[in-house]
Amino acid sequence: MSKSPAIDRGELESLYRTYGALVKRRARGILGDETEAQDAMQEVFVRVIGAMHEFRRQSQPSTWLYRITTNLCLNRLRDGRRRREHLQRLGQEAVATPPKALVSPELRATLQRVLITVPPELSEIAVYYYVDEMDQAEIAKLVGVARRTVGYRLDRFRAEAGKLLGITLPAAEDDSGVPKAGGSNG
Repeated sequence: MSKSPAIDRGELESLYRTYGALVKRRARGILGDETEAQDAMQEVFVRVIGAMHEFRRQSQPSTWLYRITTNLCLNRLRDGRRRREHLQRLGQEAVATPPKALVSPELRATLQRVLITVPPELSEIAVYYYVDEMDQAEIAKLVGVARRTVGYRLDRFRAEAGKLLGITLPAAEDDSGVPKAGGSNG
């Protein structure tokens, strides 16, 4: 595989000016904290420097940055959970900062608990589907899997989240807007 030339300063500055607000808004939406979102935005652009050769230019830079941001933020949520679990094992109490988001703190805490518990491939697709309201075809294109795989992962997410929360979640809709009947393994 041949690598593209390293990103130059002007190109990085242009990406930052053009997409910095989008990246920060995305990070804030997942993390629920302005300071964390600012840190995540900076880390995304640091990663861009090292990963520019991965950008195939088959999609818009915003799509690529959106995916980097989503994955980074989901990893931060998981790392935060691991840190709290470790502190609790040591007998120390973890201090949680309440989220500063538009949704209720209870809902955000529940969502974060579910997202850090399920496998990464499920949480990524669930964020795109439930939070971003993307349809399955859009998610499939963004993630690089078949639409049927997206449907299967949404079914798995729904089942795992339902078990975790002790409730039955409604089936995901297919791209026509019709709820799917029971969990197919497509």
